Amino acid sequence: MSITSKTFHLGLTMAGAVSAGAYTAGFMDYVLEALSEWEKAKQLNKGNPNSSIPKHNVSVDAIGGASAGGMVSMITALALCEKNFKPVKNVSNKKTGNILYDSWVFLDDDDSLYDGSGRGETTFKKMLSNSDLDDKKGAPSLLNSRPIDKIAERVFDNLSDDWCISNIPEYISKDLRILLTITSLRPLDYKVGLSRLQSKFLKTIPPSHRVSNHDIVAHFKINYKDGNNNDTENYLPFRPVPDSDHISNKDLLIKVTKATGAFPIGLSPRYFENEFPKKYVQNSLSKRKRFTANMDIEFDDFDSDDFKFTAVDGGAINNEPFDEVLRCLIENHGNIDEKNPKYGTIMIDPFPNFRDLKTDKDPDYEIKSIMDVIGNLVPTILNQARNKQTDTYGAELFKLMAYPLKYKALGNLTEDLEYPLATGAVGGFGGFLDIKFRQHDFFLGRKNAKNFLRGFLFLECDADDPDNLFHGVSAEAVEKFKKEDNGKIYMPIIPDVSKLDPNDDSNPSSYIVQEFPEFDIKAFRQYEKPIRNRIKAILKAELNNKVSGWFWWIAKGLVVGRIAKKLTDWTIKAIEKDFKKRGM
Repeated sequence: MSITSKTFHLGLTMAGAVSAGAYTAGFMDYVLEALSEWEKAKQLNKGNPNSSIPKHNVSVDAIGGASAGGMVSMITALALCEKNFKPVKNVSNKKTGNILYDSWVFLDDDDSLYDGSGRGETTFKKMLSNSDLDDKKGAPSLLNSRPIDKIAERVFDNLSDDWCISNIPEYISKDLRILLTITSLRPLDYKVGLSRLQSKFLKTIPPSHRVSNHDIVAHFKINYKDGNNNDTENYLPFRPVPDSDHISNKDLLIKVTKATGAFPIGLSPRYFENEFPKKYVQNSLSKRKRFTANMDIEFDDFDSDDFKFTAVDGGAINNEPFDEVLRCLIENHGNIDEKNPKYGTIMIDPFPNFRDLKTDKDPDYEIKSIMDVIGNLVPTILNQARNKQTDTYGAELFKLMAYPLKYKALGNLTEDLEYPLATGAVGGFGGFLDIKFRQHDFFLGRKNAKNFLRGFLFLECDADDPDNLFHGVSAEAVEKFKKEDNGKIYMPIIPDVSKLDPNDDSNPSSYIVQEFPEFDIKAFRQYEKPIRNRIKAILKAELNNKVSGWFWWIAKGLVVGRIAKKLTDWTIKAIEKDFKKRGM
């Protein structure tokens, strides 16, 4: 009797990361490699009932992220449609053609920096340029975002000639969803009706209570159907290139990719004028808030059929959108099966919240002064804003988190480094300073993915249970891939078939970039003048619109110069202190 292969439906969630997107990109590079190699092995062993290759299926149904994680999500979706996508297994100082590696390791560094001449500008140097400033309009952001724009644009502009959605491999759903969070600085308002007062002589309708929402989700659908009301009112098309039936919406995809990573104040905001239909944003919010027809709720009407807004980083209020990804899986695959899960999500989080809990002393929860209240109010509001919209926390839901781990050998023991990411300094902006930081983290991501697939992404195996994912799996496959715990056998959801290679390095503490990169203080000090010039230019651009008169004209140079010097000294010392704290 033939056995129909079971399928596990997987959602991938990528949290915000700033320059540590290099880690997430490396993690995804290995996951795609493992899925591809497993698929090839299954095809080679097709028809062999005693094959050591597990025969179940995995379908990636949704990819979602915020900030840098949203950018990696979009690039991953693009990579899936490349006909000859190749993983990067070793450090390369030249472009590889792999858009995950090339985008996140090289950023917008000039190629000439690595061709032997050593000439050219780094991305960070370009981000200190004043080419984006206008004395009449003010400063859009602390850092020049044009290099970030070029990275996003280059990814879309350099897609291969044979890029096509039909290239999507078997392990990716033909109805793949790509979800990116962005934060709207314009509220999407809705009104909650209050009870009417009625009597024999009086009937009044009180004003409604207005609620404002700033969380926008760009929900792209690969199998988008024009003319289908369900699609046009609930999703956005994913069409990076035109085809015989459709025009491309590349510009929207690029703008959303930039917007999800528009770190507030640090990087430029993005303006959307006619890209988000009013009906779409209202339906999207209704779905996330679980509004129903019998609720006394009414959206504010506005003149345009489109929702116009300025957007900043999606991570500002929805930095770990695993609930958005899980909602897709629940809608598509129905009831939860706690015994034999059919779907679940992996969240890749370069900066997991639990790391912040490490402290040398107990916190003081008594807030006494005005300044202490102000200092605690901003994180309070931010944390509250990041609360998830729905109750996708159920214990029976399959959800795992992968996060950076690096082990340092200590004789026969190993030690988990407190700061495993080289890009993690300066709130995640540290990776912009040196390509070596990004190379380290890309390959740390690959290694962590390898360890994660082999050690954590498992389900209980019952080969005799028709509802079990591994129903009918061969004894040979179980012997090669199983893990045992408390008398139970577990098998990997994504079998990493490279472990069958006799030359495979199975040591979890062995890394392509073994040594942790060092912070080059001398090289960093070369940025002191550009940093000071950037600060001066920002102060002038901002103050010119707000201060005027002959006294300001006379004092401007002196005042701005002194303030810029103090801020530059503080910035340099803070950055160097942070790297020192991390042992770099």
